[in-house]
Amino acid sequence: MSHRKRSSYSRYAILLLAVALLVCLAACGKDKNSNSSNNDENNSSDPNKIVAEYEGGQVTASEFTKYKTFIKVVNPYYASIVDEDSVQEGILTSYIGMKILSDRATEEAKTKGTEEANSQFDQLKEAIESDADTKTSVEATMKEGDLSYDDMKGFITTQLIATTDADLKVTDDQVSAYYDENKDSFNYATVRHILIGFTDKDGNTREDADALKLAQEVKQKLVAGGDWTELAKEYSDDTGSSENGGLYEKVDPSQWVEEFKNAAETQPIKEIGDPVKTDYGYHVIMVEERGTKTLEESKETIRSTLSGEIVDKFMSDELPGLITSTDVPQASAAASESPSASPSASPSASASASQ
Repeated sequence: MSHRKRSSYSRYAILLLAVALLVCLAACGKDKNSNSSNNDENNSSDPNKIVAEYEGGQVTASEFTKYKTFIKVVNPYYASIVDEDSVQEGILTSYIGMKILSDRATEEAKTKGTEEANSQFDQLKEAIESDADTKTSVEATMKEGDLSYDDMKGFITTQLIATTDADLKVTDDQVSAYYDENKDSFNYATVRHILIGFTDKDGNTREDADALKLAQEVKQKLVAGGDWTELAKEYSDDTGSSENGGLYEKVDPSQWVEEFKNAAETQPIKEIGDPVKTDYGYHVIMVEERGTKTLEESKETIRSTLSGEIVDKFMSDELPGLITSTDVPQASAAASESPSASPSASPSASASASQ
């Protein structure tokens, strides 16, 4: 239940790569294309080397390096894995898929996708430049991969044209049908809670009995008319809600751990319940509201789900037959041939260098 707030740069990065990377890692990363080659030429540093061919186009080593660098920039979480042998093939396959979908897109999708890409790129660049340390780090990574801001904008445009085209294929009737068939999944609860954690704000361990006792004391303060905002700031160990009165507004209860979910779904409205124990500690909970989101409130989420299914189906069913060859540089082989590589090299040092 403890959630840390992310910067606008981080939030943007995760949103942007959600489709491409989830498809890549879940659908493509485990299986290499049957035409993939593993000869010594894989380790060539020639930027013009062709690393993939597909119906209608090809990808050069330089383009692929830039795309991997783009991934590192917009989501540093993936920086340490994008060059792994098992992951590179999946990233390449996913990238080819996005290029094909973008090329196939309708003019409407290209127009809307490009407009959205321009806006998203401006937001991303502004977020990067708003923090000196972030700007320095990002531009150092870009320099290593020969990635320009124009390259970055191009990758964003390709992805957003592809996903916009999928969005436009989803009809209002499909959205309505999905809502009717899955209405229970649009239930929500608005709750306030104060977490007395088994680990306090300073990182110290708190015994079960001590946590329960403090939670009961907090409940009594609330029952007596105590202010949620003040008490959450003072007592709650949930960093995601301690500054806003412990409020979680219109959340799908299934996103919470089982004990918290049960309280959110069954506890009487506006009643401050007995402390609820989870693996995190004891929660003092008040349910403010329960309900079901309307179709209008849910349309964007549903459309995103259905368009994601369109992309997933293309990636898994059609794309493999469109790729004629891949020749991805093998990171493990390159490392073994490096003059600096040795059995005594520090794994931690290598990991640090890749980040």
